Amino acid sequence: MDTLALLLAREARALGLSAGDAPQDPGALAALARRVLEELHARGLIEGEEQLDCWATRRRPEH
Repeated sequence: MDTLALLLAREARALGLSAGDAPQDPGALAALARRVLEELHARGLIEGEEQLDCWATRRRPEH
């Protein structure tokens, strides 16, 4: 399993989300969506606004 999948699974568990049919907390879903977008941007897979912090530049492929 790749590191992105493991990271997102850990984040989903921490937010109390599951793949079941039960209603999900909208705030938790929004937080997970933000995390997904941040990770995709950090890996250079989607465009996004650069920020002045440690996540401001794309990660090298070997990370």
